[in-house]
Amino acid sequence: MGGRRLSAQDALWLTLDRPNNLMVIDVVIALGGQADLGDVRAAFEGMLARHPVFGQRARRRGLGWEWVDDPDLDLERHVTRVRLPEGSGMAEVQQFVAEQRSIALDRTHPLWRSFLVSPVSMADHEVGSVIVTRFHHAIADGVRLTQVMLGVLDPGYAEDVPAVAREGARGGASVPPLDRIRAAGDEVVHLAGAGTRAVVSALAGAVNDPVGTAGAAVTAVASGVGALQHPDRFVDALEEAGASDHRTVNDATTAGKLLLGSTPRTVWTGRPGVRKAIAWSEPQDLAEVRSVAREHDATINDVLIGALAGALRRYLAERGEDVSDVLWMVPVNLKPFDSELPEDLGNHFALVMLDMPLTGETPHARIADLHRRMQRIKNSDEPVLTFGMQKAISATPSAMATALTDFFANKAVGILTNVPGPAHGLSVGGIPVRQVIGFAPCSADQPLTATIFTYAGTVTVGFASDAALVPDPENLVTYVVEELQAMAH
Repeated sequence: MGGRRLSAQDALWLTLDRPNNLMVIDVVIALGGQADLGDVRAAFEGMLARHPVFGQRARRRGLGWEWVDDPDLDLERHVTRVRLPEGSGMAEVQQFVAEQRSIALDRTHPLWRSFLVSPVSMADHEVGSVIVTRFHHAIADGVRLTQVMLGVLDPGYAEDVPAVAREGARGGASVPPLDRIRAAGDEVVHLAGAGTRAVVSALAGAVNDPVGTAGAAVTAVASGVGALQHPDRFVDALEEAGASDHRTVNDATTAGKLLLGSTPRTVWTGRPGVRKAIAWSEPQDLAEVRSVAREHDATINDVLIGALAGALRRYLAERGEDVSDVLWMVPVNLKPFDSELPEDLGNHFALVMLDMPLTGETPHARIADLHRRMQRIKNSDEPVLTFGMQKAISATPSAMATALTDFFANKAVGILTNVPGPAHGLSVGGIPVRQVIGFAPCSADQPLTATIFTYAGTVTVGFASDAALVPDPENLVTYVVEELQAMAH
């Protein structure tokens, strides 16, 4: 019996899987008590009932892929217990998650797994447990997978989804000016994809012969676009000269980032290995972050990313590196939050490039600079263009799609996600959820992924990294927390 065919974009994530960077999203939920394994399995039974894809495996179908029912589906295989030695804390949980990020999901079964990890001594000495769930990116994007996870464990979460969406819009974390995409629907996507195929074809030549094809093209126009290697700094100069914000100029910065932009070679440059590292903070007070944002006439998102920029600046300076800008790939949600998620889920996001400034001497300067750069992305067609390019790339033969994806991914140090979680506290089997965080995968040779997750009046910041290139993500976490504390006080 035939199955449901994967979209080209969902299938692309399967082809991008590689041993040193797996296309798996990891969600971590810390509980203020020791949960019962039976209660957790019962919750996942509800997930299977709502979304059949979690009971299906991926199978080749011609040149593409399809989801087919797994006849050997066994919830006891997918949801298991991991017992830690008495006295283990969050550091041991982080070590466990890091080890899992090196292990591929079994493709002969549905592409997800969940672990109930306990006992875990929390910072306040309460003994709790942690649910670690791993989903392949081919199933859905991170926003929807987090929504699925929280909705399954606490059905009341669905009632809070509209509030989550509003908070995300105020924080500037997830909703750019994309109403025109939703209004135009598939027609705009089709036009964007068709319009970028020529660009993709040209870039294919650059991937295969970077010195010849791309080099000749860049040389031919170097006098006019050399500044676009650092496009946001170029527009900074225009604004200082009195130029007003303009969509056309912002679109030019987009072209510069996509075609010429790159992160300088530094201490984390190299080919990632299989072994990974991970760290995340204790929950921080979101009210203090909101207060700093108001003081600086910025968004919560600006403040949090400003703290992250300060941490990277300090990390690099301690290693003798002088870097002015770092490119990050930032997922942008293309569909509104919906309490009734579709059965088939899928990926509905675009990746935009954030040129993160590290040169500001003070937090105020970095926040102001980041606010300007985030506004340029919002007041540009970058999400439309990048989504169209993603569509066009996913429609090319798999080897070419992989090469093109690597071309763009290797411009950035990694993926930076900012997920607005529920505003009220959740519970699992009557046990309160203390903390939630999720980690996106790295792609190509990216060494680092950073995440910001707000939940019930708190915010958690974390980094997942290649253990050889960035062996100490806990230092980055410490620096971000210290930056936030300095801003607040």
